[in-house]
Amino acid sequence: MIRLTRKQAEYVRNASHRWNIKVGAVRSGKTYLDTEYTILKRIRASSGKEGLIVLLGNTRGTLQRNILEPMQARFGSELVSNIRMDNKATLFGQDCYCLGADKSNSVSKIQGATFEWVYGDEVTTWAEPVFQMLKSRLRCPHSHFDGTCNPESPSHWFKKFLDSDADIYCQAYTIDDNPTLPPEFVAQLKKEYAGTVYYNRFILGQ
Repeated sequence: MIRLTRKQAEYVRNASHRWNIKVGAVRSGKTYLDTEYTILKRIRASSGKEGLIVLLGNTRGTLQRNILEPMQARFGSELVSNIRMDNKATLFGQDCYCLGADKSNSVSKIQGATFEWVYGDEVTTWAEPVFQMLKSRLRCPHSHFDGTCNPESPSHWFKKFLDSDADIYCQAYTIDDNPTLPPEFVAQLKKEYAGTVYYNRFILGQ
């Protein structure tokens, strides 16, 4: 049984929008919640509904490393497969498309399809045309998105989307929202990033 932090439990309670985003500091528990709980929950809820299940990341390699490998360690390779040559992985009995989104020509991979649920890893590293096309692929009444990212500049295209009036639940994390990190590690990171823009970005999640 996964033990949720206060911040993670808040996300579980409130992530019922079309766009559900966790943004903030490194090592703050954003992706951990998804690999331990959110992805399993969403795939089970999506079973049998119209539309594809899709996982998007910077590249297929980062999806494998950041998402699938931690899930394999938790649930086993029988329930969570590697990404195959056909860009699919089998997660809990469901075929899921796993695609890279770092290049503008990646948009061709998602044209024409209808998506039931999409998980997005490292969204701020994507090519903007992929995200813009994604909006039109989430076209079922029940279609929705869960994703994570680390902060980027205030002028980044994804920050502008988060500030829009779309149906978004955006939750912000600081490094202190993860009580499982050793206090000595957190203290050292704060010292190492002190006085730089990286403190705001990687510690405060701004």
